[in-house]
Amino acid sequence: MKYSRIGRVVALSSAAVMLLTGCGGGNSTEKKTSESLDKDAKVSITFAGWSLDMTPEFKTLADGFHKSHPNITISVKQYSADDYDKQLTADISSGAQPDVFPLKNMVKYVTYAESKGLADISDIAKDFTSDKNIETSYYKMEDGKYYALPYRADSWVLFYNKDMFKKTGVKEPDGTWTWDDYTKAAKEMKEKLPAAGYDANTYPMYMHNWQSVVQSFALAQSGKSDKQTFLKGDFSYMEPFYKRALEWQNDKLTVDWNTSFTNKVQYQTQFGSQKAAMMPMGSWYAATLLTQRNNGQAEKFDWGMAPIPQNPDTKTPKTPITFGSPTSLAISSKLTGQKMSAAKEFVKWAVGEGGATELAQLSTTPAYIDSKVTDTFFKPEGMANDQQSKDAWAKHDLKLEAPVAKGTDTINSILKDTHSSIMTGTQNVKDGLQEAAKNVKDQGVIDE
Repeated sequence: MKYSRIGRVVALSSAAVMLLTGCGGGNSTEKKTSESLDKDAKVSITFAGWSLDMTPEFKTLADGFHKSHPNITISVKQYSADDYDKQLTADISSGAQPDVFPLKNMVKYVTYAESKGLADISDIAKDFTSDKNIETSYYKMEDGKYYALPYRADSWVLFYNKDMFKKTGVKEPDGTWTWDDYTKAAKEMKEKLPAAGYDANTYPMYMHNWQSVVQSFALAQSGKSDKQTFLKGDFSYMEPFYKRALEWQNDKLTVDWNTSFTNKVQYQTQFGSQKAAMMPMGSWYAATLLTQRNNGQAEKFDWGMAPIPQNPDTKTPKTPITFGSPTSLAISSKLTGQKMSAAKEFVKWAVGEGGATELAQLSTTPAYIDSKVTDTFFKPEGMANDQQSKDAWAKHDLKLEAPVAKGTDTINSILKDTHSSIMTGTQNVKDGLQEAAKNVKDQGVIDE
């Protein structure tokens, strides 16, 4: 049985398409830069990564590819996880970029395309466009070209502690929850936690301090298009989501935003040490949880994944709507000859089943998902492997964390300040969102 993502990810905005077409991310008139790969030629290429001691996926991909392509050596160049985009942008500007490099999320796609540092890899993309096991359409430009392809595609799911639900007698998530159901279950659990033996520092849920935890769910589940909301500078659709978030912290169903942000609370610790029974989080956390259980940083308990609760104010969709931000691979536009051919061969392998299987062995969610990859992902000891967990991981309508558009970075920056001001009570919800709309309009980045 195949477990492939259902639904189409939000398409690129017309602004992004026009910008990319105008600036020529890969240059339509450029001379031919690649040639047929000589399998006997020894080639070395560089590959960017970050936090290599804690993020094994980069070396795993490099080593896995080398096994099947022994004449191609891949050297991983380490960047700072926090300053990755800043450092990579500087390298591209100076012409010192690695041969192959990840794009952390779609928000920066336009920015990188403007740099003209990304090669046209449409010849690789054509091998995946009709493959139902991977979604690549959001990388296609108006001119039909592709400048990156996804190798992993984390989506947000609801992690929950099955043991805590059993001990408190609260009914587990069943895949049909709305955010109102989520709130109701959290309130019931809060009342029952003391009798079940849990202390005052244990909460029914944990809401992390990132703006996406409120804003991206609101965008994905609003029932409106990006052009009606985010790119129009109208953020009123976020209001009910913020009211719920404030209710959660005011009712002490979660650690409050101030404490989480000021004390740098780690979401891994909250769930892994059983201080929170439920936690919306990206699917990448599954790998972290298994690693921490094995090294003693997390406790061992029965856990699972459920679909993210849905917007109670809209019609319940047949397929759960969640958000995520694919991580993709791009190739330096400076490469030519056998280096370009080797880089393309590596990206093609990494994006496909070969790389996906290697990532799944790390419990990392790849962009390419078929039955083999699914079986591999859920095989490790300690992994949640019930059917609901598998469905939550693989079957959903994935929307982008934010639209791909020229003004997204600016809008996101303004909304980040809005998020903190609302969650700290500095501004009420309505005033905060209206001020954000005004600030965005003043920046001149609204998609008119």
